[in-house]
Amino acid sequence: MKIRILAGVFLLIAGVLLAQAGERTVASLRDMKDVELKAAGITVSQRVTVHITALGGGGDYGWTYKTNRMFAYGWIINADTRELVWKMGTDNTSRTKDDRSYDGTITLDPGSFELYFVAYAFEHHSTFSHITTNVDHRESPLFKGDRRTGKGFFSWLTGFWSDDMGKEWYKRAKNWGMDLLVDESVASAVTQFTPPKERPFSVLTATGLKERELVRRGISLAEETPLSIYALGEVGNEGDIADGGWIIDAADRHRVWEMSTRNTSSAGGAKKNVMYNGEVTLPRGDYVLYYISDGSHSAADWNDEPPYDPLNWGVTISVRDEKAKKNVRFFQYEEDRNLIVSLTKVRDNEYRSEGFTLKEPSKVRVYAFGEQNSNRRSMADYGLILDAKTRIKVWTMDLERTYFAGGASKNRFVDEVVSLPKGSYVVSYTTDDSHSYDNWNDDEPFDPEHYGISVMGAGAKFSNALVAKYVEARDKNIIAQIVRVGDDADRVERFSVPKTTRIRIYAIGEGRDREMYDYGSIEDAKTGSVVWEMTYSMTFYAGGGRKNRMVNTTLLLEKGDYKLRWRSDDSHSFNDWNVEPPEDPQYWGITLYRDEGPDRPSIPPHPPTPGIPEEPEEE
Repeated sequence: MKIRILAGVFLLIAGVLLAQAGERTVASLRDMKDVELKAAGITVSQRVTVHITALGGGGDYGWTYKTNRMFAYGWIINADTRELVWKMGTDNTSRTKDDRSYDGTITLDPGSFELYFVAYAFEHHSTFSHITTNVDHRESPLFKGDRRTGKGFFSWLTGFWSDDMGKEWYKRAKNWGMDLLVDESVASAVTQFTPPKERPFSVLTATGLKERELVRRGISLAEETPLSIYALGEVGNEGDIADGGWIIDAADRHRVWEMSTRNTSSAGGAKKNVMYNGEVTLPRGDYVLYYISDGSHSAADWNDEPPYDPLNWGVTISVRDEKAKKNVRFFQYEEDRNLIVSLTKVRDNEYRSEGFTLKEPSKVRVYAFGEQNSNRRSMADYGLILDAKTRIKVWTMDLERTYFAGGASKNRFVDEVVSLPKGSYVVSYTTDDSHSYDNWNDDEPFDPEHYGISVMGAGAKFSNALVAKYVEARDKNIIAQIVRVGDDADRVERFSVPKTTRIRIYAIGEGRDREMYDYGSIEDAKTGSVVWEMTYSMTFYAGGGRKNRMVNTTLLLEKGDYKLRWRSDDSHSFNDWNVEPPEDPQYWGITLYRDEGPDRPSIPPHPPTPGIPEEPEEE
């Protein structure tokens, strides 16, 4: 690149630079008062010297401030490689009153090039005041009312600077932009096109994405096919990909490709702009592409410097040649296909549950959205699946199995396939007192309508005929039961054991500081002596609030008459919780199961270790 200074050739008249005789303008991006980004494309058939004149804003300095940041500037990229060719900055511009101007030349080899000019923000400086504001032309169309004063655009500002800023914006923005000129003798070697230039053999283009968009497309591959993926996105404040995509195998829901901080590189402009440009080879099968965007910094309104390739914000998929296009078919993907249970749009302080029965061993897909606790060690809003007979957890929405769900960093989701034996199951979902459907205290997840848990049939062999409605009935193996107990209770249920019997005890109560406050016991009905009692040392964490404690153990009872007893204190009981409820609130209390014969309930092979868990919630 070589720069020449043209002294006395251009005159600044009313903010417009006039070309010298013998030059022809081949592209012009001027007047930024009504639009944030302008673009043009040129193709040159021979090596040409291009004369660039540009006026922009930024790089301000004074007694109390100094910055190299440009908020109105232009640049050029190679349309085939998408790489930067030239950019306007403080290092190659000079100050012209309050703005910065460029007047020089660059040499372009034969090829196609895209030109961009952006005015994404505005900075106003005085000796003691420095204001930077994002410019969103959609929300406040510039100066619809009074183009002389500029009133209206900065109406959100109050006080001394609002009118001044509006007038200053209008005066300066209408003169911002850039022109590309070439000598008349080579003008015929330059032609124009509308950017962005299409990528060769592209099969899917989802670009120019705005805020809070969700791209969800099914991809069917007839045979193993290499896919070239070109995706631009944004890294959020917490290091998650705020705007980005992934591809999952539709059969087992595992990710075969995703954008991450590890496999992306800088996309130019702001540090948060990232790019994936690579190839992934996928075998024959069905896949689903997802791309999500958060609530800011998009192709509709950049709140910081845009990437060098702003019109391709989103994802483009290409193949190697025209023949490979025949291997790829796209279809409309249905998220709720083979729906079995749907507990969605869950709000604050809710507990919802629903059961289902599998007539044969089956695969099910679990699609669940929830909220991570503030200390980042567990979930505040979460779902789980219990064996309806044994109340043993067969699936839990553990934090470590979740992915970032877009929006606020605490939004998490799960999308996976689980194999379940024949039997009945209870799906439940619990929320805390904030950040839920339609009452978000931070940015919502990318699929808010599915906030909660959904269970669907999965696999080629699945049929709706394999699922039956679950009707809750007392398990024939239950000997005695006291559940859903409230405050200040002292409830007793008598039972008899006709012969020496092994029983399983399943109890959920309240305990802390090595002492139980809601707990159960078994007494000899004749003597009143305590045969068994739920002590803190034998319990383990039951989910929810830290004081929720659980027992799941066995005991050999001799023939005789007994009393099952449950005592509770004056707080934190069924449907009157003062912290988060346990994961299985419907069984708050105690249940005794007969643990003999082929239908006996099973004990988890590796029960949680008793004692105080590493639980995030402090009361």
